[in-house]
Amino acid sequence: MPNLYWKNKDKFKKSKTFKTRISYPFHILESIRNPTINKFISNNELIQKNTENNQNSLFKVNGWDNLLIWGDNRDVINSLIKKFSNKIKIIYIDPPFATGGDFKFKTLIGENDAFEVTKAYSDTWKGGIDAYIEFLYERLILMKELLAEDGSIYVHLDWHISHYIKIIMDEIFGRDNFKNEIIWAYPAASAKTRSFFIRSYDVVLFYTKSDDYVFNDDPKIYMEYSNRVKNALKKDEIGTYYYRGGSYNGKKLSRKVYIQENGIFPRDLWNDVPYIRANTLEYQGFSTQKPERLLKRIILASSNESDIVADFFCGSGTTLAVAEKLGRRWIGSDLAKHAINISRKRILDIYNTNDLINWEKKYERRPHPFKTLSVNKNLQDKDVKFEIKILKDKNKASIEFIDYFVPNLDLIENKLKRKILSFSDWIDSWAIDFNSQNSYFNVMWISYRTPKNRKLDLTSYPYYYEKAGNYLISIKVIDILGNETSQDYEISIE
Repeated sequence: MPNLYWKNKDKFKKSKTFKTRISYPFHILESIRNPTINKFISNNELIQKNTENNQNSLFKVNGWDNLLIWGDNRDVINSLIKKFSNKIKIIYIDPPFATGGDFKFKTLIGENDAFEVTKAYSDTWKGGIDAYIEFLYERLILMKELLAEDGSIYVHLDWHISHYIKIIMDEIFGRDNFKNEIIWAYPAASAKTRSFFIRSYDVVLFYTKSDDYVFNDDPKIYMEYSNRVKNALKKDEIGTYYYRGGSYNGKKLSRKVYIQENGIFPRDLWNDVPYIRANTLEYQGFSTQKPERLLKRIILASSNESDIVADFFCGSGTTLAVAEKLGRRWIGSDLAKHAINISRKRILDIYNTNDLINWEKKYERRPHPFKTLSVNKNLQDKDVKFEIKILKDKNKASIEFIDYFVPNLDLIENKLKRKILSFSDWIDSWAIDFNSQNSYFNVMWISYRTPKNRKLDLTSYPYYYEKAGNYLISIKVIDILGNETSQDYEISIE
C-alpha cells in the first residue's frame, strides 16, 4: 500500500518523543451540577422538571461526569489514554484545514447588538504542509488508542488537505477500515469568484477501528425524500404510499407501494443539512461552527446511548451539545480558552435550544453534570479586579455585582472601548460558589450572555444556608477579552 512521506517523517517516527507517552495530571477547574441560572430558571416547576429529566436519564453511569478540557489535545489525549484506552465509541474532529488564513469569532458586547470580530485561531503553519501533516498524524495515532474496537472516527476536512489525510488515515487505521468519504454539500455563502468553479462542500472521512463496528440503521438519520417523491406520496387507511409504474404487453400498469420510513437511508452525499446562519438558535458567532444536524446523523449512526463521544478540536461545542441531547457521554477539548468558554455556556444553555428529534421544539432539559479541566494549572488574571456587595438576611445571602476594572486598558483597541457603555459590558459571565470547600470551583449560581440572550443579571438569587457557621464565598468572572479571575469572601451565618 502506498504511504505518504513528508519532511522529517522517518525522524519523527524514530524519535524519543514519539515512543514516550507523557501523561500530565488533570486539574479540576470547575464542577457544574445543576446550578441556578437566573435568566431561565424562574420557577420551582421548571427546576423540578429538569431534575426529574436528569434522574430518569438512560445514560446514568456511576461516578461519571462529562469532561470539557482546556489544553493542547496531544497532551490531553496522552493523559486520557490510561483511563480511556479502547473505550471511546466515536471520535469526531474538525481540525484546521491548512488554509493559510485566520479564522474569527464575534466578541459580543453588552445587551445591544455591539460586537467586535476577534481572531479565533491562525491556520498558518510555519513548516508548511509538512508541519500540518505531522501535527495531525501524531494526534490520529493517539486517538486510535482511545477508540473502542467497535468504534469509529470521523475527520472533517475540505479540499485543501483531505487527499493527504486520506493517505495517512489508510496507514494508521488500515485501508480496509475506510468506510466512506462523505460529501457535505451546502450553498456557497458568498459566491463571487469567476476564476474557478465555486467551492461549496466539505469532506468527512469515516474510518472504523475494525471490521466489527457499531453502525445503526436508525430512521432518525434518514434523508428526506426528494420533492418529486414527496409530491407523489398519498395516504389511505393503510398508510402512506406511492404508485410504482410499469408496463406489460404494451399496457401501462401501476401499483401501490407503501413506505415504512419517512425518508431514505443516507447516501454519502449529504445536501440536506444547512450551514449555520446567524438567525438560528444554535449560532455561536464562531466562523467554523458546524451544524448540530450534521453531528446528529454521525452520532446516531455510530454510537448508542451511554457510549462515549469525543471531540478534541471542540471549538464552539457542537459535538458536545449533540452528544448531550442524544444521551451520550462526552469528552471535549480545545487549546483556545475562548472555545472552552463558548462550549461551557452552550452546554449550560442547552435546554433553551432546538430539540434534535423534534427541531421545531425546545430541548427543555438541563445538561448532565460536567467538569472543566486543564492539563495546566489554571492561570488567573491577577490584575483583574471587581467589586461586589453581599446582601445578607438571616440565613440567606445573595450577591450584587458593583464594578469591574479591566487591566491594561491602554492596550485595548479604541474601536472596542468605544462600544463599552457600562462596566457590565465587559462581563461575559460570572458565577458563585456559596460554600467554597474544594480546590476547584463549584458552580452553584451563574449568569452569562449568549448570542441570542444578551441580558446579564447583576444580582444573584438568594442562597439559603441550612446551618449557622462561617462560610467562604468564591466568585469567578470571565470577561469578553477572555480574562478570568476569582475572589473569595468570608460570611458568617448565625
